[in-house]
Amino acid sequence: MTIRGWRLWRALQLGAIGGIMAACSTGADTVLTGGLVWTGAPLSTEIAPSAVAVRGGRITAVGTDEEILRLAGSRTRRIDLGGRRVVPGLMDSHTHFISGGFELAGVQLRDAATPEEFARRIGAFAAAHPGEWVTGGTWDHELWGGELPRRSWIDS
Repeated sequence: MTIRGWRLWRALQLGAIGGIMAACSTGADTVLTGGLVWTGAPLSTEIAPSAVAVRGGRITAVGTDEEILRLAGSRTRRIDLGGRRVVPGLMDSHTHFISGGFELAGVQLRDAATPEEFARRIGAFAAAHPGEWVTGGTWDHELWGGELPRRSWIDS
């Protein structure tokens, strides 16, 4: 390793230690250990962190299990990841916003617990919106035993 490379490596280490020390002063609310932590760094430069510390809903430190466990106090929630992957960030549940919005404008059938309730909601929606298409279709037929809706229910 060149002197420049060594200095860079040492600066990174000191920066990491400083971050850990700062997190130590406040402690962690939650620590996740024993996992595979994705940081977004290129694989060739990543030092395979296995743990994360969280305080106030924000990630405060990423490192080895040993480093992160030093941040845990008596009130810290500890989660063993069992080798599972951690990907920090905002996760989208894969909603298509336009179609999701149209679903909200249609008849709400998701929690209709019986075929009668299913039919009643469709009828009420149609009566409240005369001359318009009745849209929707997100129902859970398992709530009433698994039978799929029939035309006779809707026409009743």
